[in-house]
Formats: sequence, C-alpha cells, structure tokens
Amino acid sequence: MSQQQLLNQTIRHAVQLEGLKQSEVNKIAKFLREIDQVLRAKLSIDDDLSAFSRTRLEAILADVSQATGAVFTSFYDDLMLSLGAIATAEAAFEVASIGRVAVTAAVQPVAPVLAQVQRAVLVNPLSAQGVQGKLLEPFIKDFSKIEKDRLVGAIRQGAFTGQTNAQIIRNIRGTKAANYKDGLLDVTKRNADAIVRTSIQHVSNVARNETWESNSDIVTGVRIVATLDSRTSPTCRALDGRVFKLSEGVRPPFHIRCRTTTIAVLDPKYAGKDVPQKRASMNGQVDDQTYYEWLKSQPVSFQDSVLGVDRSKLLRDGGLPAERFAALQLDRNFKPITLDEMRRLEPLVFERAGL
Repeated sequence: MSQQQLLNQTIRHAVQLEGLKQSEVNKIAKFLREIDQVLRAKLSIDDDLSAFSRTRLEAILADVSQATGAVFTSFYDDLMLSLGAIATAEAAFEVASIGRVAVTAAVQPVAPVLAQVQRAVLVNPLSAQGVQGKLLEPFIKDFSKIEKDRLVGAIRQGAFTGQTNAQIIRNIRGTKAANYKDGLLDVTKRNADAIVRTSIQHVSNVARNETWESNSDIVTGVRIVATLDSRTSPTCRALDGRVFKLSEGVRPPFHIRCRTTTIAVLDPKYAGKDVPQKRASMNGQVDDQTYYEWLKSQPVSFQDSVLGVDRSKLLRDGGLPAERFAALQLDRNFKPITLDEMRRLEPLVFERAGL
C-alpha cells in the first residue's frame, strides 16, 4: 500500500507547507512598518511638498525611493534566504518520503546534489498564469520595484494635486477607521502575500521534482494533486489527477497563490499492492478520486457556487465522465476555455443538458 502512504504523506505535507507560507507571510508586517517609518520620517517636514520647486521635490522623491528601496532589498534578501532553506528541506522530505514507502529495502532513494536543487529553483521558470515564464529572482525583484514606484508615484501625485503631507501619508497608510485597509500599503501587503505564497509553492515543487529526477529508477511520473474544496481554481480542478512523465507536462504553481501540489508515481514494482486509496477533502477523508469526480457527489448548490449554474448543469446532466469533462475545461496550453468554446467541441453535451 505504498502509493497510498505516499499520497497521505504528500497531502499532510501540503497542509504543513501552507502553515509555512503563513509564517513567511507574517514577516511582511515588519517590512511594512519599516516603510511606514521611512515615509513618515521623509515627509515630516514643515512645508507641504506642493509648495516645493520641481527640483527640490524630485530630490526628496529620490531620497524616498532610495530609502524604501533599501527596505524592499531586505525583504528580497530575507525571502530568498528562506526559499533556499525550503528548497533543501523539500528535497530531504521527498527522499525520506519515498524511502518510507518503497516495498523493498534494496531500493534506497538518493538525495539530489543540493547545489543542483538550489540552481533548479532559480532557472526553472514559474508556470503561474500572469507571470508564466518568469524566473524566481526577477519575479520577486519586479514586485519590489513596482511597489516602490507605486509609493513614490503616490507622493508625487499628491504633491501635484495640492495635498498636504498629512493627507499624502494618510493615503499611503490608510485610516484607522478602516483598519488601515484603505491605503496603498495594504495593496503592497496583499501583493507581498501573493509573492511569498507563490514563490514557496514554486520552490517546493521544483525541489521535489529534482529529487524525483535523481531517482528515475524508482519514480516514473508525477501526479497533480489539487485541493478538494470550493477555492480550487478552474485550472487546478481540471488538472487534478493528471499524470505526466518526468520532465514532461506542467507543474504547479498554475496561478498566483496556487495550493496544488504533486506526488511521485512509483514504478509498479516498488509501488506495493493496488489497494483502494483515500484522500483528504473539505468533507474529510474520501475515496481517491479526481476533483470533478468528487464534485459530482456534492450538493447541487455547492456545484453551482463552484462552477456557475450552466457549467454545473453540464457536469450533472451532460452525460460525460468526469475525466472527459475535466479535459474539456482547458485548451492545449492548459488555460481555461469558455462555455462557447466547450459548445463547439461537444455540442451534444449541451443538448443533453438542455442548454
């Protein structure tokens, strides 16, 4: 029953990884406080910026840019240090995980060269929609530049429109009445959250994939494992359960803040007996099934809330097996397709569903 054990271990580990992401996200508050302190210090001058000459204003903005840039550099350095440690830990987890489930003691998984793992997380591009093809370092650095420029731009715009320094600071910090969620720093906070979570998911999957590549005599493929709940994205829902050969196919993260993970598919001679498997869901343990197989067993109201009324009706009444329905959700580039595109591919399904 080693493949079952591997699935259980992987899902438990995915939950733990979400906890690790939250720990890293919690560190963002420190950097936001530093930015807040920088801005208040730089703008705590008697005269309002709107009264300054262009030359003097630009000199202050350059000073603000340099000071906030230093904070974002610290954020980058701290995150990259954590990501390096995560890459090492993820590779070690996978070696131990495979070692625990191999059915023969004669088979011992080998650890990949750590320098190889560290390099892989940097040279393998992200798969997340919107940043697809971007490398990890530019992904984080570009965020830092965009956020720094956004803050400096807000100060420049405030000065141009005649706002007082206090008003400019309030626009950036937000108001206490709104729990500071109406300021630009809250936008930075949400964007940093996305950067951290996506980066960790990328590093985890790359490091584990490198481990499987180093054990290709034991591992023959990679299975996509999404989360069985209402927050799972269309791409992750459709790819759940898909198996790709090593070095082929796509890997998470498929989008920003993606939670989908992967599991090694063992060579049959090491995988143990073919026994019924279980997996976790928002309802507790269920039989091992794909997302759409699981969704078919959920209440209609839940299906409607996840898929929308029409697509939900297609799932129930279109007469397609879950596997085919899942395949119809994505194009050849693994991007979600519209209902009209689905209709062109499978018009009879819409007729059977009365759509």
